Amino acid sequence: VPTVFHWPGGGLAGRTWNGLSSSLDMLPTLASLAGVSLPNGLALDGKNIATALRKAEASPVESVYWAWHGVDALRTQRWKLHRMASRVELYDIEADPAEATNVADAHADVVKELTEKMNAWAASTGVALSHKPPKIDGEPAPAGDILEITATATATAKPADVVIVPFATLAGDIQATDHLEFDVSVPADSLQSGFCISPVEHYRDTVTTAFRKGDGIDQFGREQVAGPPVRGAAGSWEHRVIGLSTIAPASQVQFACAFRGGTPGTFTIHLDNVRIRHADGSTSPVWTGPAHTQTRPVRDTATFKGVQVRSQAAGEVP
Repeated sequence: VPTVFHWPGGGLAGRTWNGLSSSLDMLPTLASLAGVSLPNGLALDGKNIATALRKAEASPVESVYWAWHGVDALRTQRWKLHRMASRVELYDIEADPAEATNVADAHADVVKELTEKMNAWAASTGVALSHKPPKIDGEPAPAGDILEITATATATAKPADVVIVPFATLAGDIQATDHLEFDVSVPADSLQSGFCISPVEHYRDTVTTAFRKGDGIDQFGREQVAGPPVRGAAGSWEHRVIGLSTIAPASQVQFACAFRGGTPGTFTIHLDNVRIRHADGSTSPVWTGPAHTQTRPVRDTATFKGVQVRSQAAGEVP
């Protein structure tokens, strides 16, 4: 079930209940069908369509909204708007059910209207969209122990070559309203760009970053897999925030630093305060000290060598 999905008869499942991401969508309808009263003060965006089901009347749901892997979308009876990190697509599904022709340029007024509805819906649930810049920020505050990850890209490593270095696993759950936050610094003697901090996904023997092209956008509007450098002078600390709706709901998520080839040299990445920020402002640590380090040896290859993960005191960091 998609993490954030507004199904006919329900609302945006940015909230979860007992880990079931669609429960709150259909809860008003199911409660009505079962003759159960909902608790007073329970905030739900789902709608009760029990009467429409029983009497074949018009549904009170006039539109459907969802978000999943780098896109959110809104569908009305006539229109369907897809919103990606760098573009939108609009389809007249009554005239074009196959969605073969993007008519966004010809109907700017419809794009504006539906975008405003999408923004309102997303804001009402607090969903942390992974393909849009978060509206929260913070100041870096490295202290105590710092995590250092190093890797050397050889002259044979091309831009398509990537090494993924896991460093910690979250001991808890991720919901669609959560953000990833961390402090990062890169010393002057390191390659300055070409690295990405990301949750990882496992499929059989393959490990990939959960953040992909068009996804994993930080508060500055930068795509993480593009490997943006730290803002400011070399050695400066930067605080980054990225929405996690693209992987939620999930539990026991592993986090890693991915390095891309293309420029020979050594990466040295310093991290601290890697954590998950929840909708209520509380946080869950991913890495704040050596006790959180969970890694594995990464053998030298023709493209990358010298991969190391270690912690050191903040005063030792150049």
